[in-house]
Amino acid sequence: MDENLNSIRLLTLNEAAELLQVSTRTLQRMIHSGDMPALKVGGQWRVREAQLRQWVENREGSARATGRSGGQ
Repeated sequence: MDENLNSIRLLTLNEAAELLQVSTRTLQRMIHSGDMPALKVGGQWRVREAQLRQWVENREGSARATGRSGGQ
């Protein structure tokens, strides 16, 4: 059961924004534009940790495919 709980761990916008090193407002814009997957729980946005990890991995793959280094 612990595996199932880990796969549905939800992050607040503050937690997700901190991990991405962006403002919560930027994260809200990403959610509303459909760029970042999120869901509402009790009227507040949450980001599934597993989806955030996948989103980052997809972006890294896209950057490598186009030859961009992400500012590094």
